[in-house]
Amino acid sequence: MSVQGAVKTRRVLAMVLTMVVLTGACRRSEHDDRDVARPKAKDPSLTIDTALISSLTAFDACDDLLTYLRKEAAEIVGPYGFGGAMRGDVVALDSAVTTMAAAAPMAAAGRATAGSEEDASVAQPVAGTDFSATNVQEEGVDEPDLVKTDGKRLVTIAGGRLRIVDLTGGEPRLAASLRLDDSGYLQGDLLLHGDHVLVLRQAQPAYELAPSPVAGDGVAPGRPFRQPSGKLRTDVTVVDIADISAPKVIKVLSIDGSLVASRMVAGVARLVVRSGPPDLPFLFPSGSEESIAVATEANKKVVAESTLEQWLPSFAEDAGSRRRLADCRDVRRPKEFSGVGMLSVLTVDADDPRPGPAATVVGAGELVYASAANLYVTSTVWQADATERVATTTTDIHKFGIGDKVRTTYEASGRIKGRLLNAFSMSELDGNLRVASTDDATQESAVTVLHQNDGALEQIGAVGGLGKGERIYAVRFLGDRGYVVTFRQTDPLYVLDLADPAAPVVKGELKIPGYSAYLHPVGDHRLIGIGQEASDSGRVQGTQVSLFDVADPADPKRLANAVIPYGRSEAESDHHAFLWWARTGLVMVPVQSYQDGSSGAVGFTVAGDAITELGHIEPRDRQPARRSIVLGDRILLVSDSALEARELTTLAERSWLPLG
Repeated sequence: MSVQGAVKTRRVLAMVLTMVVLTGACRRSEHDDRDVARPKAKDPSLTIDTALISSLTAFDACDDLLTYLRKEAAEIVGPYGFGGAMRGDVVALDSAVTTMAAAAPMAAAGRATAGSEEDASVAQPVAGTDFSATNVQEEGVDEPDLVKTDGKRLVTIAGGRLRIVDLTGGEPRLAASLRLDDSGYLQGDLLLHGDHVLVLRQAQPAYELAPSPVAGDGVAPGRPFRQPSGKLRTDVTVVDIADISAPKVIKVLSIDGSLVASRMVAGVARLVVRSGPPDLPFLFPSGSEESIAVATEANKKVVAESTLEQWLPSFAEDAGSRRRLADCRDVRRPKEFSGVGMLSVLTVDADDPRPGPAATVVGAGELVYASAANLYVTSTVWQADATERVATTTTDIHKFGIGDKVRTTYEASGRIKGRLLNAFSMSELDGNLRVASTDDATQESAVTVLHQNDGALEQIGAVGGLGKGERIYAVRFLGDRGYVVTFRQTDPLYVLDLADPAAPVVKGELKIPGYSAYLHPVGDHRLIGIGQEASDSGRVQGTQVSLFDVADPADPKRLANAVIPYGRSEAESDHHAFLWWARTGLVMVPVQSYQDGSSGAVGFTVAGDAITELGHIEPRDRQPARRSIVLGDRILLVSDSALEARELTTLAERSWLPLG
């Protein structure tokens, strides 16, 4: 393809993707009165050939890996480097991220357990009974968040400072505030196990002006341009809080790469990091056709001379020398081109935070879901047809085994039609993975069931036709049931029977104005939905809390709802901001008004078939209440700058603690 042709293709593709996004976001026309078609129990059109993505191939030697990377990169490099990482009409959505992920193989023998032992005679607080823990997707699989507690201590991070709050007295007390290096970091997340806090932070690379190029370089003389001077980096800072008045950093892991997500099971964290093409010394043109041609040829030469050290990820412990992730023969690739980025799953044991061997796949990574035994990572591929101005999406899914405390193992891969909304679009039950997806080309959604057969995740069942002309806004799998919300003008809540994985079927649906963006179980066959109320034409009007009865899957009902006009809640996009306390029927969500800009938290009680507003809290510091935590007879509201204690049953104020 010519340089001009490549530029034209890139522009067409950008236009196609923009149209797809706009189409998915648009509401149905007021003149379009078509009913949503009833989904079919089985749809053969959902079947997809997974042969090209399944059974990934390992490399025989480092020379083979380097030859492969150079060859694939040579076909996508252009006058602006990799920018877009395209080949023909296929785009791996995040293959252009310039990152690497790393760890070094390490034997499990001799690993010691850090942290002090608890006195068995002292009763320890119990999550779900004495205090509320982080709201997670799967029981027993912890997720990082900006606030963590074990019922005795609360840790939170903001502005590069880790704060430890003592919860054992009458009212919360700030025990310590530890300043971490916050130069160039994004907001961090925390994992807590025993006396160790894992602080996960994304460090952005520094940028600087490159030297002024000279004539003959293919750029205009005297015209500087910006170049990245380093790769993206993920830092894991391990802090010992055994002495809450004197927390201390015991280890810092510096990992090349962008953190996609992490999960922790029984104190062992799995970090999913992704990398795009390496930060090679590419030449950038000034804009003329001659400079474009010169830069293209120069960049192809750069790729041809690239080394494995530039491609393979690495990591360092405590500012020591960097080490490779793994042997070249441990890197796997699909038969079909999936970008020149790399996806790695790294193991870090909170009790002994030395990186274990990571599993690495050539490809991108976007969404992460984990059960207690397996972890799944997805990447979406767009295939654009410039003549039809449509984009077809497929999603690759990689399965990793996390049963071993030290090593993560690659297990299998598969592919489905459409793209996923978030991690709740996946759920594992009895060895089967259920996946909800939306096909942008047909504007329909489906649930597909995959089962591992050797190295392939093969489709064993599917049901399609959900929400024609709409897209998925919320998904929740609970046991052998599935709940899918689609939206464009009204909110169809679909109830699926997944008891027979080979023949999933839609049992019922409920149409109501607005939509739910998050679904949470609140008792036997009841759900709370957090989302937006909407007019008959689909115009959103404020945060909506709905109570659904799904006891009869063929006849789901909305029992009650409450609306906060002009409100938006962080819980709509981040389930960690949602609190459900079953003992008192309390629902607490942060809310911000897009009418006057005010922020706070609103509490509701769910009793019988009713939702009643308990109270609206406006924090003293006027900072958003990011998280709500139940502790005994109190509820703690945590913002970036303070912690406020309120009575659990009345929300009356008890104490106010600036976090400094």
